[in-house]
Amino acid sequence: MCFLAIVANASLILGKFECQNCENLNPQNIKKVYASNPTLLYCLYSFDKSLIAGLVFEFWDIEKRYLDKNVYSLPVVGGFYGQGRVPNIEMVLSLKPDLIITSRSTKDDPKYGGIFRALKIPVLYIDDEDSFGVELYKAFGEVFGNQKRADELIAYAEQSKNLAKSLATLSLDKPSVYYAFGSDGLETECGSSSFIKLVDLAGGDSAKFKCKSKNKMSRVKADFEKILEANPEVILVYEKEFFDKIWSDKKWSLINAVKNKRVYLIPRSPFSWVGKPASFTKLLGLRWLIDVLHKDALGLDIRREASEFYRLFLYVDLSKDDLDFILNEKK
Repeated sequence: MCFLAIVANASLILGKFECQNCENLNPQNIKKVYASNPTLLYCLYSFDKSLIAGLVFEFWDIEKRYLDKNVYSLPVVGGFYGQGRVPNIEMVLSLKPDLIITSRSTKDDPKYGGIFRALKIPVLYIDDEDSFGVELYKAFGEVFGNQKRADELIAYAEQSKNLAKSLATLSLDKPSVYYAFGSDGLETECGSSSFIKLVDLAGGDSAKFKCKSKNKMSRVKADFEKILEANPEVILVYEKEFFDKIWSDKKWSLINAVKNKRVYLIPRSPFSWVGKPASFTKLLGLRWLIDVLHKDALGLDIRREASEFYRLFLYVDLSKDDLDFILNEKK
């Protein structure tokens, strides 16, 4: 039985998401799915990796370490992930997908809107919209006929959000946080970024580093003198190259975060816990940030948290060495 509600013009309304050419879509017949951007691909991996038909780009070695070889060996057919990149439609068709998953912005964009429309393949238009994956997993549970799996992942997402709510009731001082990208640490994210919002949700204060970006997908250049003036209490670092040299850099040593050894390298394997591309790993990233910014406030054991998360979302049992590597504690 198909669990989707049929509406007019060969589209289905799935909560607030639309599925075109889906009038005959049956969850039991969906075996191959093409997800057209990294966020959706990663989310599909966590829900049911066996459904993935092809990749939007080749995975890096640091990502492959905790991913299924049967997945990262799949053909790369391109996708929508910034700077005008689009899928190779001929290669997408060669996958013979039973369903395509793409962002609503693709449908609404005059440049890309017609790419999938003409294919006559079922297309689910869906976005996370700051729901921490809850809306995505709800839709996947219905489309793929696996509500049990959806409920498991949604429960974890809700637990992460509830931890942030519990933290907010404690009225703790919020340490100022600078988010450092680039080999010199002088690129950052603006306040509208979902990652900066994650920092604030975890009890950090990014207000001193407010900025505006012309493109929400882009980083912006930061001025060191302004960083020094703001004197952040915590620095989150994306690139290991910068993390390794910040400790011996004379100008950065003037900043309180460096003086007090509160500079943290963001875990990035297989996907960044706090950074681009956005993925379900932010559910663990939020817990990690709470632990980093407010150690012991909620009694989190981040190694145990990571073990449980990787088992649930990535189908991986982590060893002590794995945890050391992922948490950047490998000596």
